[in-house]
Amino acid sequence: MGEEKNFQLGVKVRRLRLAGHLTLDSLSRLAGVSKAMLSQIEQDKVNPTVAVIMKIAAALQVNISDLLDQPAKKGILRIIRHDDPAYTYRSDQCCNIRTLSPLSLEKSIEFYSVSLEPDGVIKSEPHFPGTEEILHVTRGKVTVTSGQETIELVHGDSAHYRADVEHCITNNSRSRSEFFLVVKYHEIGA
Repeated sequence: MGEEKNFQLGVKVRRLRLAGHLTLDSLSRLAGVSKAMLSQIEQDKVNPTVAVIMKIAAALQVNISDLLDQPAKKGILRIIRHDDPAYTYRSDQCCNIRTLSPLSLEKSIEFYSVSLEPDGVIKSEPHFPGTEEILHVTRGKVTVTSGQETIELVHGDSAHYRADVEHCITNNSRSRSEFFLVVKYHEIGA
C-alpha cells in the first residue's frame, strides 16, 4: 500500500511538472529541491518529507493535498503513533525533529516536536514568502534568530517570527532543550 502511494505521488509530480512546461532543472530552482531528489521522487525511489512535498506543491502552485493520495476526509480521526519512524524528519547527534502533523493536511501547516542538544544549531534558509513559525519551549532554553532579530527563550516561553528570511534556533546551554515548532506557510493566491 505504501508503494502505491509513492507511485501516485511521483506520477502526480511528473504530470503537474509537464503540464506546467517545467523541466526538472526549472522545478528544482522554483522549489529549492535538488534535481536529483525530484528525479528520485518522480521515479518513486524516495519517500520525501513533508517539507519537501510542501516546497514542490508551492512551486507547482497546487495544494499539498493535490499531491497526496489520501484526500482529506472530514470527521476522520488520524493518528500518528509515537514510534512510527516515517514521521522522524531528522535524527542525529545535534537534534531530533519529529513531525506531529499528518502528511495530508488540507492546510499549509506543519507541527514538529524538537529536541536540541547543547551547542546544537538548526539553521534554515528563507522559506516561501509569508511563511511564519511559532516556537514554544518545553524544556531548557534556546536562542531564536529571524533576519536581524534575536531573542532568548526559556521553558514556557513562546515566540512568533518570520521564516521567509534566514533564521536559526540555537541551544547555547549545557543541557538539552525541547520545544514544539509550528510552521505556517502563506497560501498561494491568498
